[in-house]
Amino acid sequence: MFRKSMVFLLVLTMLLGLPSVAYAEECVPEREGYVLDFSTEFNDGNLNTEYWLPQYLPHCTANTAGSTARYKVENGYLNLYITKDSPDYFGGQPGSADPDNLLWIANGIQTWEKNHLHPGGAQQREVEPYEGYATQYGYFEIRMKMPDTGGGGYASWWLIGAQDDTDGTGSVQNGEIDVLETFFKSPGVFEPKIHAWDDPDLDEWASRVELDGDPSDYVNEFHTYAMDWRPEGITFYVDGKEVAQTMESPQYRMCMILSMYINSDFSGWDEPENNYPIEWLIDYVRVYKDKNGYDESNRLTEFERFIKDICDSLTAFWHRVLSFFQDLCPQCRQFFERLLSKIPALYRTANSNLLN
Repeated sequence: MFRKSMVFLLVLTMLLGLPSVAYAEECVPEREGYVLDFSTEFNDGNLNTEYWLPQYLPHCTANTAGSTARYKVENGYLNLYITKDSPDYFGGQPGSADPDNLLWIANGIQTWEKNHLHPGGAQQREVEPYEGYATQYGYFEIRMKMPDTGGGGYASWWLIGAQDDTDGTGSVQNGEIDVLETFFKSPGVFEPKIHAWDDPDLDEWASRVELDGDPSDYVNEFHTYAMDWRPEGITFYVDGKEVAQTMESPQYRMCMILSMYINSDFSGWDEPENNYPIEWLIDYVRVYKDKNGYDESNRLTEFERFIKDICDSLTAFWHRVLSFFQDLCPQCRQFFERLLSKIPALYRTANSNLLN
């Protein structure tokens, strides 16, 4: 009898243990034509440090306090936040960062770290390598709510090369994909970008999209932002709707960074306008892979890149023309921007038909 009871308890314990795994799988919906490769749902009250380093580019500053992430995981969300007394990233005091006596605050987490990672910041100290997650190609998606603060700052979800080509300096796998880079003062504007950072096979690219609806909706409600990264290019989405497309595509593994900043040259020195605490709520981060894999033959040939450069020049010209519509006719500007975002796909189709 005792033996049967022990067997029963053992089986019951195993069965009770199953729902946690099954529940985790059920919480992440399937995406047609894709398989889930990475998922952080922030449902257990802790940051999974197996995949996320709670630091922001720590090798780029000697100030450990400035690079240490400030966050909470509660109610199913990651809350990255900046308070009035958050330390300066470089350890400076008021007056050391700019003429207006403002500090430069950065807060973030990342899935990869190594010495000399990302040439945008100079090496300041040696760090232990951290390998959480890096991959090449996939459908990347985040569900989040923008900070409702205004002022001089921005939030960014971006990817940088994992630099598998070297453990020292001189890497050319430095490309950067800014899936989103949204300023607190303009939450209704979506600005994906590509930066080459010494990658000879990448060109600079940027888009600016006025999102549908009231801009305040993007700080009051959760929205999804995504990109589909393939050998032939990248397509960007907001709430499942395509908003931009580029034929630029890094050809190596990349890691992810979630970060927010205030008082940078890039976003403007508007600290007095900020409302503290500045909080960025993130529901999940997911990466899916195409079930059919990724055909490397879809990469651009040298001739295709030559034609693409011509298209990029024309696009840049039209962007300058469209700047005149900013105040005169915002709806016209938005229409033409969406039209310009279709150029990569139109070119690809035309080129394919020509070769066939």
